Amino acid sequence: MAGRPRALDLDTALPMILRLFWERGYSGQTLDQVAAELGVTKPTLCRTFGDKDAIFVAALDEYHQTYIAPAEECLAKADTLSEGLHGFFAVFVARIVDDDLPPGCFMGDTAATGQFSTGTVAETLHTLHERLASTVHQHIETAIDNGELKSTTSSVPVLQFVLGQVSALSAISRSNPTQTQLDTVVQYMLNGLPRADTSRPGD
Repeated sequence: MAGRPRALDLDTALPMILRLFWERGYSGQTLDQVAAELGVTKPTLCRTFGDKDAIFVAALDEYHQTYIAPAEECLAKADTLSEGLHGFFAVFVARIVDDDLPPGCFMGDTAATGQFSTGTVAETLHTLHERLASTVHQHIETAIDNGELKSTTSSVPVLQFVLGQVSALSAISRSNPTQTQLDTVVQYMLNGLPRADTSRPGD
């Protein structure tokens, strides 16, 4: 009599699924390969998550929760935009210098393939990107209102600048940069913000 199929431990399975798709991409990974890596059958894998798109969405959600949400949280906890962005970029730097992780940004690299224009993967990418953009945008507008950034600052270009730096860090990650190099790059990025001049005449 055959034993019961092995159940999936999601806490273990999700990081493994993320890693497989991050390294090989959507097209480079079959469900048979994923199931084999997890040590379960393909039916067990599909019963747990659904079809390949649903499994890939689960990988995107896992990536967001592990590597993007902590950056968003740094902004939420900070008293100033500058302080928040220091922590925000530090999260991405920590991911880059972790030699156990693949280079690049799983979300950004997936979007850049142009493979998903419709469907649940496209919707998930859009939702996660909009969440990040909305969080950053909110704090930029607060910094303008509070006088941290110049009153004449337009928030949208600053948002585009910050998100562009996230993409830049992901590109830099492929050149095996050091912590010191990345910290210097981040400082250059922060120096590019249109900060208000708070010095008094004669200082």
